[in-house]
Amino acid sequence: MHRHALPFALAIALGCATAPVEPLSTLTPNGAILRGADLARTRCLLVAPFENASDVALAAEAATSAFVSGVDPSRARVFPIPELREVFRDTPLELPAGIAPSLALELAELVGADAAVYGTVEGGGKGEDAPLLVSVRVAVTGAHRLLFARNAVVRAQPGEAPEDAVRRTVDELARPLLARIGDPGRKQCFDPERTRALRRFALAEPRPDRRAEPQSAPGPAVAPVAATSAPAAAAPRTPRQTEWARKLAAGERLVVDDVAFAGRTAELLRDGGLADLAIALAAAPGVTVRIEAFVDASDDRAGDGKLSEEMARTAGERLHQLGVARARLAWSGRGGESPLLPNFTARGRAANRRIEVAPGR
Repeated sequence: MHRHALPFALAIALGCATAPVEPLSTLTPNGAILRGADLARTRCLLVAPFENASDVALAAEAATSAFVSGVDPSRARVFPIPELREVFRDTPLELPAGIAPSLALELAELVGADAAVYGTVEGGGKGEDAPLLVSVRVAVTGAHRLLFARNAVVRAQPGEAPEDAVRRTVDELARPLLARIGDPGRKQCFDPERTRALRRFALAEPRPDRRAEPQSAPGPAVAPVAATSAPAAAAPRTPRQTEWARKLAAGERLVVDDVAFAGRTAELLRDGGLADLAIALAAAPGVTVRIEAFVDASDDRAGDGKLSEEMARTAGERLHQLGVARARLAWSGRGGESPLLPNFTARGRAANRRIEVAPGR
């Protein structure tokens, strides 16, 4: 717990945030943001459990519940926090008690939310020289553009418990936001299959088409094979090859399992999945594909894009070496788009570095 008194000047600076906020479209000197038009188009919300950096044990829980209870369910839907925790329960990706902004935005993208809501409670809860401070933020998923930002000093009334004062302050703080957010239209939120798939990825559950086939041992990629076309009569020999051939013929997207790179590089370490993909392509003559590479997102978006482009080129060239005609292949890098798992663990980052196959254009 943090028991250090916050600077008095900061308390004064943030104190003005307790006054009513008018509709805003740009950053104001006190840091408040309210983009009402964008909020009105935001229907599907992920509300991350607030972070607690205060000495009040239940402060963050009170702040989170106050915000969630203020959302009008006829205008916006909140992804249930217990369900969000259950997705990652008993996995290496189990969520912390409070969720940082970067993780909140990742989770919002994973569950298909329009925006992420996150915040903090910090400071002390005793006396004017150690005020509690509350912050609330709403940011667009993907673009990370702030739609709402506001801070307030928690001022407990006589006899009011600190967590009750936090709850009341969040109610007041979020009122301009809650009055504008959401759309009573018919847009559906949070596809259950997407949530189930996220749970499967978190558990690393084997795919049905892989359970009956032998797994390739980790190790260096097979030496390049000089070939320009696969045998026309090649037939799938494993369940995975058969399923991939079916998906390719049907124009479906697939994740290429059993492909590994050396960390955040384009050096191919394991290519068993590419070998299976080459056989599946031979069994689906005439199909063209686009090889897409993804990385775990970093602060360097340009670097992420360049790395993913190099990974896609490496995978495409390896497929050509394995006998797939060059005319059937295209490739592109997708950077840190569309993560499969949060990036806050090594396992999640490794899962997000991957190769996918999409129908060719």
